[in-house]
Amino acid sequence: MDASEKLLAMEEIKQLKGRYFRFMDTRDWANLRTVFCDDATFDARASLSISGEGEGGRAAESNDWVYAGGDTILEFIRAAVGTQHSVHHGHCHEVEILSPDEARGVIAMEDQIWNEDFSVVTLHGCGHYHETYRRVNGAWRIHTSRITRLQVTLG
Repeated sequence: MDASEKLLAMEEIKQLKGRYFRFMDTRDWANLRTVFCDDATFDARASLSISGEGEGGRAAESNDWVYAGGDTILEFIRAAVGTQHSVHHGHCHEVEILSPDEARGVIAMEDQIWNEDFSVVTLHGCGHYHETYRRVNGAWRIHTSRITRLQVTLG
């Protein structure tokens, strides 16, 4: 790949991650499914704790949150979000193109989740998504995704 092809691929991957955040926050489940490969894996063990090994209470709920398959990942996200409201921001994209159809990246993120009537912040966190991407039928998709946390506060 020449430099312009790599830059285009990087931008397409940034757009892909932007759609992931928007589709999740707007509850656009059909389109959220399109961002994942059919054989994707999603490691969300650190969703509710910094280490991914919460010792008790709500933090321990995510200790086993590892999911395989695009449909399974979508159903997990839909159930985890439930009737809550969320805002996810992704920034500082580091994307490395490995081949014409494979890439990896790290995306800094911040998320806030409120209860159904917006009266309580139930989660506020910062961290990173560590991901791999594949181009499938000409479009980039998330192949693997793992959340890590620098900070998380549960309400």
